Amino acid sequence: MSRGMWSLPISNKMFFTFFLSIITVAVGVGFWVAYDKTGFSPKKTVRYYCGDKEEEFNPDQTQEEYAESLKEGIYFPKSYRELLGVTHAHLFSIPIVVFILSRMLALTQLRDWLKITVYSGSLAGIVMNLSAPWLIRYTSHHFVILLTVSNILFILTFGAYIFFPLYDMWFQGERAKG
Repeated sequence: MSRGMWSLPISNKMFFTFFLSIITVAVGVGFWVAYDKTGFSPKKTVRYYCGDKEEEFNPDQTQEEYAESLKEGIYFPKSYRELLGVTHAHLFSIPIVVFILSRMLALTQLRDWLKITVYSGSLAGIVMNLSAPWLIRYTSHHFVILLTVSNILFILTFGAYIFFPLYDMWFQGERAKG
């Protein structure tokens, strides 16, 4: 077990705190973007990746119905290249961020079994999050549950990656002293 982050110099604590604050904002914006695209609705998520079905378009719809459908927009199926581009960018960026956060978590006094649980949960979340769009688009709409589970894992593991180092840096020292 490490000595913990509470023994770090104040300059390191401030740096790590600023970094974790920025990561918190980045995760929040990421979920905001996902909400804006899908509303966290399974039906809208499938629509986002698979596009609108032709039978949903009605040439005899009223002017109001047509105006309403234009507000939401027309969705086209995600192409192979679109999915490949997003997967490529996320395949590099997410593991790098998780690696940095994992190193910070490793410096805490958290028990090893809990650290391993967080590491495993984030790995599972990454794999599910990167594979779900492909599975939804090309296999079955039922894989939308995989994306939902991956988002839950991201919330839990990123919450742990952020909370535990902050707690260890700023509050654990008081317990060790007293």
